[in-house]
Amino acid sequence: MNAAAVILAGGSGERLFPYSSAQYPKQFLPLLGNRSMLQETYARLRKHFPADDIYIITQRAFRDTVLHQLPTVTGEQIIEEPARRDTAGAIALAIAKLKRRRDVLLFCPADHHIEDGDEWDTALKTALAAAWRQNRITLLGIVPNYPETGYGYVEYERVDGPVCPVVRFHEKPDREAALQMVRSGRYLWNCGIFAIPVQAALAGFAKHLPDHHRLIEEEDKARQRNLFLALPKVSIDYGLMEKMDSLLVVPAFFAWNDLGSWSALERVLSRDQNGNCTLGAVKSLQAHDSIVFAPNHEVYLYDVSNLLVVCHENQVLVANKDASGDMKQWLPKLMSQP
Repeated sequence: MNAAAVILAGGSGERLFPYSSAQYPKQFLPLLGNRSMLQETYARLRKHFPADDIYIITQRAFRDTVLHQLPTVTGEQIIEEPARRDTAGAIALAIAKLKRRRDVLLFCPADHHIEDGDEWDTALKTALAAAWRQNRITLLGIVPNYPETGYGYVEYERVDGPVCPVVRFHEKPDREAALQMVRSGRYLWNCGIFAIPVQAALAGFAKHLPDHHRLIEEEDKARQRNLFLALPKVSIDYGLMEKMDSLLVVPAFFAWNDLGSWSALERVLSRDQNGNCTLGAVKSLQAHDSIVFAPNHEVYLYDVSNLLVVCHENQVLVANKDASGDMKQWLPKLMSQP
């Protein structure tokens, strides 16, 4: 099997404001340790791929940042997006570059927190092998341990063995639906990690996303760029995977979290006796159920609850914790205030 890994590192990270910004998004920042999320993802993949077989797709503005953070990566391994066209556009661009060099491509977001260990190693190897042997797109699906409403779900057919057929995709559910999904044992969290055989991808794009397929087949770089800029913004799940038959999924048990909003910190950091989740020099009294991210600041909480407090350089955000997932809706209005 001739495989390569592609790290998706083109997101804007707006929901982790003010720590993350469009100018320097979250994937290039350390959140839970000393290394950036991109560096953590790269290190995790290096255990399975030689340095020459790991590519990073990102916005052109972040090329130098990638080269600085990943010294073993060359400019040839960076795939530059001329603009943001969501995951279907990014993946099509990667396939266009690698379609004659690799048989199977593993796509992995740069901004997820994964507990590296045997469960991760086994699931990754299983997905790559299944994609190669069966020529079918193979996803990793996380076996859920609580009814999360912020993730999409993958319904699957339970069979003997580590690889199962996908039945259908489900959008983010409400709490009651999520609870029923978890109880049924027939649903997995869609973690956005998948192995794609190049030939299966070409057939899928040709049938369901013909504009993206034209981009993949175009050899002239200037025309390819124009085709990319003309693409609609569409996710790979909605544009391709939900429409394809015969997808596979590997039910996986490794600890995984999409660090897409500040509320995600409650899933990866421990809480104090009052339910507060803090990072930094934080002191509290009669404070409950709050999130504080202030690695370089001193923060004092008194007689408050359900707060989100984020301190970064000369910026401080204070909000209702429950509003953190809707930041894309209210932050532009807040920033436009005189």
